[in-house]
Amino acid sequence: MPQNGTTFEFVGLQKSDAPDVLIVPLASKPAPALERLAHADRLCGGAVSSLCRAAPPGDEPGQIIHTAAGGAIPRVILVSLGSAERLDPARVRSAAASAARWLIAERIRSAALWVDGLLSAPEDGVCEWIVGMALAGFRFDEMRTPESKAPPRVRVQLAATADGFERGARAAIRAALTEAGCVNYARRLAHLPANVIQPQSLAAEARRLARECGLKCEIVQQPALERLRMGGLLAVGRGSKVRPCLIRLEHRGAPRSNVTHVLVGKAITFDTGGYSIKPNDNMITMKYDKSGGCAVLGVMRACAQLKLRCNVIALIAAAENMISHDAYRPGDILTMMSGKTVEIISTDAEGRLVLGDALWYAQTRLNPATLIDIATLTGGVRTTFGTAAAGLMGNDDELAADLGEAGRRMHERLWRLPLWDDYRELIKSHDADIRNSAGRPEAHAIVGGMFLQEFVKPKTAWAHLDIAAVANRDDPKLPTGRGASGFGVRLLIEFLRRRSA
Repeated sequence: MPQNGTTFEFVGLQKSDAPDVLIVPLASKPAPALERLAHADRLCGGAVSSLCRAAPPGDEPGQIIHTAAGGAIPRVILVSLGSAERLDPARVRSAAASAARWLIAERIRSAALWVDGLLSAPEDGVCEWIVGMALAGFRFDEMRTPESKAPPRVRVQLAATADGFERGARAAIRAALTEAGCVNYARRLAHLPANVIQPQSLAAEARRLARECGLKCEIVQQPALERLRMGGLLAVGRGSKVRPCLIRLEHRGAPRSNVTHVLVGKAITFDTGGYSIKPNDNMITMKYDKSGGCAVLGVMRACAQLKLRCNVIALIAAAENMISHDAYRPGDILTMMSGKTVEIISTDAEGRLVLGDALWYAQTRLNPATLIDIATLTGGVRTTFGTAAAGLMGNDDELAADLGEAGRRMHERLWRLPLWDDYRELIKSHDADIRNSAGRPEAHAIVGGMFLQEFVKPKTAWAHLDIAAVANRDDPKLPTGRGASGFGVRLLIEFLRRRSA
């Protein structure tokens, strides 16, 4: 995979270079003043202003108009940003993704990006454009034969009239590319199939990442899990020939601070549903059931590469939920690490079992200032929100508000659901302390959150992100397109950046 996990390489404009295409992002309303296009016109023999007069940009972000041009650059594309009044980072990324896909489809080798049209965009439009292109340029092709792989890398040069723009923006652009690369890293891991990535090979990847980025790494293997009495994680992984594990990574970006943020990721590397087996149509995408854990790995990579000044520990509960003579069954009663007993109603409600043990481990050993878990937990969250948002539950209003704001800024939106005492009735058990499923679809996503709350101490600031509806998408118009989205990586990076020392 190319550097930063994308087809595109971004560089400063070199006068000796002659790119194949000039990319000109423009708002449709108000119409661009022709004098603002003078610099772009000089690059392509006046083609930009001529094209604006003949075919002005439309109101839909991402609409592309292209033409042959004169001058040093032989082709021009105008990319609409839509109305300036509605312009936001999400629309900038969407337009950039359209441009990226056009370049790939046309097999362009080099392009120049005229950034003046982005400088007035909110929240650093140039960086958002670069992120949009980088995400759209992701290709998971390492399992293909060489002749069927994606087209070669595209070199994108930045051109601006503003004096000192490139020098002043260089650090921000590097950070944006690093973030996009970490999202694409998480997406790559999520795409890897279960015959390549299982709990132990995911642990090996965590070790490799730790060596590369200077993180501290520890893998808690089955004998230690048994000593810790992690009955949930052990039961879920028991049906597989590959043993479960708890992956622990640590970034010490603020060594003088005693504040530690703990991220917990669910990594079910494949989920058959166990004896509560899934229908085939639901099982085919279950390699993505590790997306929460992959997102956490992406965040840890970003913490190291961006040198975030905060202390972060990642816990990734990794298991395969398979069927065998050793697999756990409906009706079993498990004893969790906390000592609480759980009656198994459904073996397909396995994510909350591995997370319950990981959450308890975090609180009893790591003293977290904040504790955030991220998981593809319930199909019910899609019923609630569709794919417009992920579910947010938790016990701390300030933490929930900060995560919500980070999600808004990154367009990885969260919406909070209640964890009222009324819902606890749904996880009461006759034969154990609690049960792992309500046994019916009522308040499905909330039941998952209620179960996890049973393993959170009252004074711990905790939040649960249910990303089941947004972790993998089937919309080719999104910047991330079809497949794994890497949802949660940029959101959590933004949260940690805001909490940095």
